[in-house]
Amino acid sequence: MAKRLYSLMLNDEVVRAADAEAHRLATNRSALIDSVLAEYFGVSTAQKRVMDIFEEMDALLASSQELIPFFAPHSGTFYMKSALAYKYRPTLKYELVLDQTAARKLGDLSVNFRTQSASLIRELEQFFKLWAQVEQQVLGEQESAQIEYALYPNRFVRSMALPAGENYSAHQVAEAVSGYVNLFDASLKAYLNGTKDAAEIVRDYAAYAKTAVIL
Repeated sequence: MAKRLYSLMLNDEVVRAADAEAHRLATNRSALIDSVLAEYFGVSTAQKRVMDIFEEMDALLASSQELIPFFAPHSGTFYMKSALAYKYRPTLKYELVLDQTAARKLGDLSVNFRTQSASLIRELEQFFKLWAQVEQQVLGEQESAQIEYALYPNRFVRSMALPAGENYSAHQVAEAVSGYVNLFDASLKAYLNGTKDAAEIVRDYAAYAKTAVIL
């Protein structure tokens, strides 16, 4: 949906209130007013679809014992926190940033971690590399080639895209993303505590891939 520059005459009090609310929601005035007007007139926008997906994810993860969801309305980012059963209980923060403009590209999922433990950092990086190999093995060369990975200090990033040929509802997208993050988080924790090895993680992913919407 295209966006253009328009001039509007607004009361100063309205602008001040809009700016205060935009600041609280970590967005800007234009995005906030666009969202409010779209909701008022029942217009479906890319930003509204993102909010619909986030609200569905928030509901799906509300009862989770492992992932704590939180997001700011009118923003393009959804966060999930997960505590590791490790010394000092370090926390992982999953950050989902959705692309509001691309047709099939959904966005990027980042796994952020902060720890001073060199051994934990090494184990996390080993798992991230293993996960990419698992996806390449299970999904095959053609599908896995469309996935982009990046490993930075304290952050792992994996791209997400919707399969072509079908229009997915906000609920379907939320289910797909939530299911993927749940599997990733459970596999990572099982790998770190030694209850599952690489072969078992491959088996779990293969079972997941049979029924899931692969992003």
